[in-house]
Amino acid sequence: KHKASYDVEIDVLNPNPLTRRYKEVLIRPGASGTFSWDSFGVTGSNRAQVEVSTFPAINLAGRMDYLIHYPHGCVEQITSGVFPQLYLADIADIDQARKSSIQRNVSAGIQKLAGYQNTAGGFSYWPGQSNPDDWSTSYAGHFLIEAEKKGYALPANLKSSWLGYQARTAREWRYNPQYRNDFAQAYRLYTLALAGKADLSSMNRLRETVGISNETRLRLAAAYALAGQKSAGLRLLNTSKIEPAPDKNDWYYYGSPERNRAMTAETLLLLGREKEAFAAARKIAESLSSGVWMSTQTTAMSLFAVSKYARMYASGGVDATLAVNGAAMDIKSAKSFANRDIAVKTKNQLNVKNNQTVPLYARVMYSGVLPVGREQVEQRGVLTTVSYRDRQGQPVNVQSLRQGTEFVAHITVTSQSAEAVKNMALTHIIPSGWEIINTRYTDYGGFGQNKADYIDIRDDRTHFYFDLAARETKTFKVLLNASYPGDYYLAGVQCEAMYDNNFLSRTRGEWVKVEKSQ
Repeated sequence: KHKASYDVEIDVLNPNPLTRRYKEVLIRPGASGTFSWDSFGVTGSNRAQVEVSTFPAINLAGRMDYLIHYPHGCVEQITSGVFPQLYLADIADIDQARKSSIQRNVSAGIQKLAGYQNTAGGFSYWPGQSNPDDWSTSYAGHFLIEAEKKGYALPANLKSSWLGYQARTAREWRYNPQYRNDFAQAYRLYTLALAGKADLSSMNRLRETVGISNETRLRLAAAYALAGQKSAGLRLLNTSKIEPAPDKNDWYYYGSPERNRAMTAETLLLLGREKEAFAAARKIAESLSSGVWMSTQTTAMSLFAVSKYARMYASGGVDATLAVNGAAMDIKSAKSFANRDIAVKTKNQLNVKNNQTVPLYARVMYSGVLPVGREQVEQRGVLTTVSYRDRQGQPVNVQSLRQGTEFVAHITVTSQSAEAVKNMALTHIIPSGWEIINTRYTDYGGFGQNKADYIDIRDDRTHFYFDLAARETKTFKVLLNASYPGDYYLAGVQCEAMYDNNFLSRTRGEWVKVEKSQ
């Protein structure tokens, strides 16, 4: 005759990715600009932010949101997610809640990075790997130095072990034209100079090496500037091209022409070339504000470069009046950028009035998660298929499975490129009524003997990270069980090259059923 109850909070997740759209306008002094848009996506997923600035718009909210919510977690992506947050409060007028969130994010990022450091002091690309990743080690250390300067505490020995590794590797370095390792050496020497431990002999040796790239000379010029050798830096700059050119080896260091332009902009700032730095910063801002895809590293370094420029040279605060769906809001700040969250309805209207004597760049970014079944199917540069079979390899109809059925997902990825494709990320999300049978820690070992650089198995999904040779096909197997009766949505499979948007595959999902066992 007694009853006891308690509440359990359960997340209900839509597997579709966040879709972002934006509108922008340049508002003359004393004039107004108006935005109108309809919210889209499932109820509760709708968000909107407005950004106003005296500097060309950089889609600050959208780009930061992309970095923070990027679903994969290698050392480069963890670093990219927190790096530009160090300077957000310096250039943008943000509320206290956002400042607190940034502090938590940066502190958590520092702790995560500590788990990627190996005994030699370098950082591996994935946790548990023994070999340090050349570029990522310098990139993570670059962030740690900047974070420490901002007052963040670093774990004991994290920085000293990293500095020891960087110094040893810089002294032992030898030029290998096949792998273009001169750029990595230049970045390594830059980080040592930034940390106040400049290795001038190694810098001179690299400068005198025949065949080094244009990007190497520009990064080395920044290292000389930091080491107090500005004249040597200027000589290198004067023999280099400022405008970056596409390079087929960019992928090796997670780069792109836009990433290299961002690094060049910092070099120009360090060497006092304000006019050229402004031209580079303006091009970076145009790329950031456009809808063009950027990798995590390109996004982070672009935001970092614009922040550096804005802190040194951008002047003039923001003074604007907003009217959002009839509600008024004033924005007054001495900072160059200001962004605010705005409440959204089904149909929205935003009016921005410029109260100052200089032009104002205004942008509204609105987002939502599309309903299940409305995924944007794509096959670009890589073909992905998935089939479900029993242990004997016979096809299984997943639209109706008996509870307790054990079966296998066969996910096949085929490169359609004549060249190798690096850093592929495959995501397979399962319905709530299924369970992944993880055999890696049992006597059976890893089911399917999947060959990948890193495998991340979670409660509801499996991530595979790997490279593909030209025209190569790889198949990954996931052991599953139909566990809980009911109707569920099986999301499509997504596979992408994390640093090259020419390779993306996304399949459509479907509804499946688990029948109760008799």
